Amino acid sequence: MRGDPEGVRRLYGERTAALVEALGLRPATRYDARAQLRTFERLAEDGLARLPDKDDQPYLWFSETTEGAVGPAGAGAGADTPCSMALTLSIASMHQLVKERRVDVSGELVCAAAHPAPLLVDRGDVWIRPEEGIPQRHGMRHQLLRYRLTLSDADGGRWWLEGHKYARARRDVWRQTRALSVEIGREGEPASLTGELVVPADSYVRDQIDGIKVDPRLTGREKRAAKLTWLAWFGAEMGRGLLGPFTRAAADLLDLRRTLTPSEHHR
Repeated sequence: MRGDPEGVRRLYGERTAALVEALGLRPATRYDARAQLRTFERLAEDGLARLPDKDDQPYLWFSETTEGAVGPAGAGAGADTPCSMALTLSIASMHQLVKERRVDVSGELVCAAAHPAPLLVDRGDVWIRPEEGIPQRHGMRHQLLRYRLTLSDADGGRWWLEGHKYARARRDVWRQTRALSVEIGREGEPASLTGELVVPADSYVRDQIDGIKVDPRLTGREKRAAKLTWLAWFGAEMGRGLLGPFTRAAADLLDLRRTLTPSEHHR
């Protein structure tokens, strides 16, 4: 037992729990991440702490480039007009991820079908596994990421972009994490352009893993911890999201309530 610290802690924990029960006391509440989050928010409400703001110096950020094509919405024609985005994704703090699962976005959209000059992102948000990744309609497409951008052109016009990355029960998992289905339209109007933009495979690791930047005010150790925490959290969320459609497909395959085929009726 002396060489097993975990065993010692478990033994003392069991004795403490037994004593609490014998004395009729209320069991202690474990102070987990959610409890810590609530404490931080109460401190902010009392003026003893400050919640991060979108305009603060980012805690962590990285670049994301996408390339693809768009075409007229609902016209049945192919998406043949080149379109690309050069974005910076950032978070103000880990509180933002835990509370909202949201990432801030800045950058530009280059799309001649919308405007000859680049459209600048006035406000942008990315939600990670929105609605817990549950499909909006009954089906096998589960939401991985949702992009919502408000943009402006050089002439003062206002635009919007809505994008989705979906997980499907297919073998192209690597592409699913990079392919963004987009709709683009003028402010107050329905989508006029639709298409797909994809993060190039050779830039994904370079920009979104190796290229992560962290607040320079942090120490070297804190920077490493910030990167690892983000990668672990984001990797776990993506893994959970990608697993969902395969689990759903397996459940449907094994569902004993499914409609029997003619050959099964005669068995």
